[in-house]
Order: sequence, then C-alpha cells, then structure tokens
Amino acid sequence: MKKIQQVSVLGFMALFVGSSIFAQNFQPMPVQSGFNTDVIANGVGSSMLSTSSDVDGVSFAFVSKDFKLTATDAALAYGLPADGIVNSEVATTPGLMYNMASYSSNNSLKLSNQNDSGTLTFAVPKAAFRLYMLATSGSGASTVSVVVNFTDNTTQTFTGISISDWYNGSGFAIQGFGRINRTNDVLESGSGTNPRLYQSLLTIDAANQTKLIQSVTITKTSTAQGYSNIFAFSADVYSACLPPTVQPATNVTPTGATLNWAASPSSTAVSYDVYYSTSPVIPTSATVPTSSNITGLSVPTGVLASNTTYYFWVRSNCNGSSGQSSWSFGGNFKTLCGPMASMFENFDSMATGTNLPDCWVRNYVNGTMSISSTTPASGTRNVYQTNTSAQTPSTVVLPEFNNINAGTHWLKLKARVTSANGILNVGYVTNPSDASTFTLIQALNIPNTSYGLEYFVNVPNTVPANARLAIRNTADGKGYYWDDVKWEAMPACTPPFNMAVSNASPNSVDVAWGAAGSGAANGYEYYYSPVSTISPTATTVASGTFSPNSVNGIVTGLVPNHTYSLWIRTVCSATEKSEWVGPVVFRTTCAPGTSLFEDFESYTATSIVPDCWARIVPSGSQTITSTSPASGMRNIYQYASASNTPSVVILPEFSNINANTHRLRFKARVATATGNLQVGYVTSTTDASTFVSIESLSIPNTSYGVDYIVDIPATVPATARLAIRNTNDAKAYYWDDIYWEPKNSLSIAEVSSKKKVSVYPNPFNDVLFVSETDNIKTIKITDVSGRVLKVIDNPATGINLNFLNSGLYLVTMYFNDGSVNTVKTIKK
Repeated sequence: MKKIQQVSVLGFMALFVGSSIFAQNFQPMPVQSGFNTDVIANGVGSSMLSTSSDVDGVSFAFVSKDFKLTATDAALAYGLPADGIVNSEVATTPGLMYNMASYSSNNSLKLSNQNDSGTLTFAVPKAAFRLYMLATSGSGASTVSVVVNFTDNTTQTFTGISISDWYNGSGFAIQGFGRINRTNDVLESGSGTNPRLYQSLLTIDAANQTKLIQSVTITKTSTAQGYSNIFAFSADVYSACLPPTVQPATNVTPTGATLNWAASPSSTAVSYDVYYSTSPVIPTSATVPTSSNITGLSVPTGVLASNTTYYFWVRSNCNGSSGQSSWSFGGNFKTLCGPMASMFENFDSMATGTNLPDCWVRNYVNGTMSISSTTPASGTRNVYQTNTSAQTPSTVVLPEFNNINAGTHWLKLKARVTSANGILNVGYVTNPSDASTFTLIQALNIPNTSYGLEYFVNVPNTVPANARLAIRNTADGKGYYWDDVKWEAMPACTPPFNMAVSNASPNSVDVAWGAAGSGAANGYEYYYSPVSTISPTATTVASGTFSPNSVNGIVTGLVPNHTYSLWIRTVCSATEKSEWVGPVVFRTTCAPGTSLFEDFESYTATSIVPDCWARIVPSGSQTITSTSPASGMRNIYQYASASNTPSVVILPEFSNINANTHRLRFKARVATATGNLQVGYVTSTTDASTFVSIESLSIPNTSYGVDYIVDIPATVPATARLAIRNTNDAKAYYWDDIYWEPKNSLSIAEVSSKKKVSVYPNPFNDVLFVSETDNIKTIKITDVSGRVLKVIDNPATGINLNFLNSGLYLVTMYFNDGSVNTVKTIKK
C-alpha cells in the first residue's frame, strides 16, 4: 500500500513501462592455468605463509575474510569473499559474477614491467557475445592489451585497456576488502571503500561470437610503475536461440492481465516460457517459469493482487542443440485498484505535498489537504487537513473494501489536533468524486494535541455495499493530523471509544467514554501510570474498575500535581477482555502542603514560577533566572521601574498557613543596595490588590549570604496564600532557597556543619547515597506536595528508593542536635 502515485492517474497505471532489465546469460570462465603468483592472504598464520608476492611491488597483499594471524583472533569484518565468488557491483551488469582461483594457490596474473605477458587458459571453452575481465593495478594505473584466442586458431585483439589504480578508481566490481603488509602483518581496512577490483568489457566481434574462446593473452603495454593484476574472467555466453521481445501488457484488471511478446528472431524457436513476479530481480536459467511451453505470443496471468506492480520476462525454447534462450528484456505493469479485505497505511512512502496513496481519492476545494512530515504518529509522514470557517472542509476517500458492510470490521487511526478540542468526521461516500454524498458514521472528539490515542470507528452493516469510507475535517481553523490508518476485523470484545477526562482534582479525575460495541456486561477496567512510553499489555493488572455498561466514572487515589497516562478496556467475560485504549494524558491539581523547600533547580531559566505557584505581573518583569543564584543554577528575579506596578510571586497553598507554628525562610539580594521586599499573603491569586503585607524586609546585600526569616501569624486567613512582592524602585531583586518550616528549625548559619552533608548522584536511578550519616537521626522522603513516602531511622549511607516513580522529591534530614536540613533530588 506504499505506492507513490497521483490518484488522478490511476486509470493509466497499467501502461507498459520499458526498462533496461535484461537477463543476459552471464557465466564465469574458470581459469585452468596461467596465474603466476599468490597475492591473497588466507587461513591462519602470517601473510608471508599464504602469499608468494604482493599486489603493488612494495609490500601489500590482499586478504580473504577467513584470514587470521592467530586462531584466537576475531574474524575480519572486511576481506575478499572466502568462497572466491565476486558478485559484480557494476550497475549495467546485474547478475554478473566471477569465480576467483583458490586463495591457497596462484590466483593472479601479475605483470610488473612493460611487455610482460601471460596467457590464461580457460577450463571450458565457450562462445560469447562479451567477455569481462576482473583486474586491478597496484601503485598506479596501467595499460594492457588482450588477445582472445579461439579454438579454431583465430584471434581478436583489444589494445589500450586501462586498469585503474587499486584505490579510488571508478567502474569497480568490488571494493573495501582491505589489505595487509606482508613485511609486518599490519592490516588496513581501507575504510570500507578500498582497495578495488575493476571490471573491463571486451566485446566480441559478430563474426567471432559463435567461436569457442580457448584462452586470453594479456600484455602490459604501459611504461608507468603500475603493477597489472588479472584475477578472473566471465562471459555473456552466446546462444543461437534468441529471446523474444516483450510487448505492453493488455486487459489489465485489479486481479489479472494478459502478457504479450513478439516472436523470437530465431527460426528454431518453437515455444516460450514466461516468468512474472512482484520483484524486479532478474530470473536466472534455473528460475522455474510461471507458464511454460506456450506456442502463441500471449498468455493470461493467474490471479494477481490489486494495485500492485508486476515484472515479467519471456524466453524462447528452440529445437535441436540450441536449447533455451536467455530471458528477454523485462516488462512491467500495474494492476488496477480493487476491493480490499484489509488495509494498513502510514503514508511513509509518500512524498510531502498535495497527494495521496494509490486508490485513495482527494476531494479538495480550498484550505489545505496534504501529506505532511510534521510530527507523525510513526515514521515520517501523516495526513494534514485544515480549513477556516469560511472554507469547505476536505474529504479524504479511502480505498474500496469488499467487506465494508459486513458488520465485522472497524476503522482505526491515530489523530491529533493543533488546538483542543477538535472534531474529525468519519463516514462514507457513495460517489468518490462527489463530496456531497458524504454520510457521517461517527464524529470523533479529538482532545489531544499530540499523538497517543488510537480512535476506533465501528462500521455498521447498514452502509451501502458500493460505498467507500471517508474522513473529513471540521472547518474550524484548527489543524487536523492523522496517521496509521487500519481497516481490520473487529475482535469479539471491542474496547470503548472517545475516552475523555475532566474535573481533575488533587486526588481524582472524572472519565467519560463511548460504550463498547460488544457491550460491557462485566464492566470496564482502567489503568493509570505516570507519563511514560510504556503501555499496558494484556496481562497488566488494572488499577481499578468501572460499573457494567457505564459510560463514565471517577479515578481516585491519585497524587497531587502529577501527570498521568490513563487507559481503559472492556471486560466481556472472566477470560475475555478488549485491548487497552489510550492513553489520555492529564495532570492532577495541586493540594495544600505542610512544608516546602524550593531552589528552582528543576525549572528552566525561561520559566516563570514553579508548579503550584502563581504570579501577578501587571508590568515590569518576573522570571526564573540563572543569574548568580544562591545555590545551584536557578533563582527568582523580580524587577519594576518607578512607573511599573510591582509583581507578586505567590507560593503554593499551605494547610497550616495560620497555625502559628511555621515560618518562611529564604535568601535574598538586590542589585543595588538598599532594597525592600514585602512578605505577605493574597486572598486571590489573580488580584494584586488583595496583597496584605506581613513584614517588610530591608535587603542591604548585593550578594547572597544571610537568611531572611518571617514568622507567619495565626491572623492570616486559612484560605490565603503567602506571597512575595518587590518594590517598584528600578532595582533587580533575586531570591532563592525558600523554606516553609517549623519555627524552631535552625537557620542555615546554625546548621552550617550539616549543610555539608550532600546526597548523590542527583538525578539518581534506584539508590540515593548520603555523604555522611553519623549525626543524622532520621531521614524522611516526601513528594513536593508534602506526602511522606518513606521514613528511615538511623539511616545507612545508601537508601534504596526503587519504588519511587520518576520525579522530584524532598530529602529531609533530622540531626541528633534537633536541626533539620532539606535537599531536593530527582529520580530518573
């Protein structure tokens, strides 16, 4: 289904396409005698033991892949094929191969000097149209002459045959097999491209093509230093039985065609063999024909696959000793589109632009309907549709299905929208070229802006048998992307669809879905986990259940301020459950905490405030910055000129804000002394006028040092939230390492010796280490909401925290002298 072709030319896809695919009768010409040296190291042992000379007149020989200096050495990743068979890489001679002489005997005719000559005698003389020589030249290019000797004592001479230097020349039959220095056994890989053996063509005159070739005599004619090395010959063997000429295929349908050819020019041809395949690989003499002994000039194919390219070849069967011809030049054709029983399309074989795969139809008026490379669900491509409200939405028509109204299949796809929520319409058309015949089956609610959810559409048996499924976007100015489209049989137990979440709270979220087509008499199961790339499987234990035949429910037991992935499936019986559908990704809201430590390290310098915090910035600026923090790499920055309104940074909600037991502690500095920061509270996180000052802090220091401490009185409203406001004095304020802690906690100066205690590595995998635990009584692990996850009394240096999910955690150390220190760490 991955054919790149405009839909508008589908009616012509069966046109014959001529090609250069020609099945010459290539055969190796094994050499019986004439090689004068062994230049290929093989087997185990020094290269001096398995070679008699070098290739280049200096010291380098070739190596076989089976060469090892010692038996325990690793096998080479390069080298000449150990079996001596070289398959030519020259594009114009596909299927041509050479049989090299044994690597354990002389295997090269090496010609070192001008007028050096040698004769290679073939084991079996053969007549040929063309002769191919495999050779190279060491230490520079060289030129040779070749005399072809026939069994009738006649000859044909070729002069000026150039052989390229063994490095970096063109026309190579094989490359990148490496070499070895015979004097010291140092190997060189050649970086995968060198050395090289080259292929030279010797075209036999028409008058000589019926003669048997007995031998070839090669003479070096150049005066240059290059050392000529000839390794093997192959031939395009002559035959008096010539192949026919293929003609365009006719009567092309979705399931078949008629293959045609013109008669062989050989008078001895009495019948023909035909071979066809979906592969363009040229058949060999050993290939079994698809149809044999055809006396006419055409043959119908068997049943073929629709919308598929086929390649075909024909050969002649001749009387007498002529035997069979080589296979003809190849033809090809493409069957027409036809009804399919199933389909999968991910559009990855398509070019980007205004096109669609074969057998699809693009109904487009305006807006955009294209194949896009923008963030597909898989691979490199997806479909993109968008229209404004003043435009006409595009309709994408799928291929024809022969079971569209069987009531047994469904359409599955992944989809996303650029701005939630969107509606993608799935229906059918009775005329593929007329979008007005579109009938809606299901409107898919698309809440997700990134891929994840897979959408299901049960196609009822009321759809007309001649209809075709179609997908239409909504003209709402949003961009719709969809990918990985499947038409497949529905399982007996179908999943619910259109799952959506709402009303997230710190510990729960509401879920709604469309009822499963198979019913849910045994209810539904759901599974949630922190966002990850791991999806549940059939054996995954559910997190909870929903009531039979319900279409909504509540997921509970969640942690505040966490992102989750949620899946749901149908329970049809005790032994049969649907596949999981999802994930829907959501985040729980923040919850009041009882403590806090924040050093802003887990946020980028472009952030504004951490999760669960808030800010009011009427003018001026406020951000998280990397400019000279008190610790780590981040701190808070606030600035307002005299004409600006100061910003208010609002801390998370605390359940004990007015318990009169806690204080706020943080470090602060100002760019130009002296400055003033107001610590107070707000009763509205969006209204700066509700700010009430608790204490005005004079900030004389321009670099971090002392802690600033503000005790929070019981008079603060229970629903209020602490806040810090700068002054509009054109000074830059920075603050960092903020704590909400009991009033009896020691300051940083008082616990300076404890501050030397560190945790590592950070981030960590499963085990977190504490640098020194002698003075630590207890360690408490909490999440950022203040929920206690683990308490360790008399801790060891290593703490196993493999049960924690990936995320940010607080490690609070309680020392023997009553002091407390909290540090932040991240689990990978």
